[in-house]
Amino acid sequence: MTTSGKVLTREEIETKAITKAWQDENFKKDLMEKPHQAIAQIGINVPEKIEIRVVEESAKVLYLVLPVNPENLTDELTDENLEDVAGGSCKDFCVHDIF
Repeated sequence: MTTSGKVLTREEIETKAITKAWQDENFKKDLMEKPHQAIAQIGINVPEKIEIRVVEESAKVLYLVLPVNPENLTDELTDENLEDVAGGSCKDFCVHDIF
């Protein structure tokens, strides 16, 4: 995922979205109801085929996200994957800033 040519980490995307949600109640509502559209408002476009779930913590509820275990990622790269990497292609998880 990228913004202004810079690759963004998941944490950077979360930080941008959380900061905006804390500053803007309308954005927060959109983020909860229409996350793809809300994230696009801050210049990050996530492909629709990637599901985004937004939940709000409270003082009594803590959500713990378990990321994909890298040891379970045993798929080998296809020739197309290798071409994309060599050519600098950006698919599936790339996000571009609209600014």
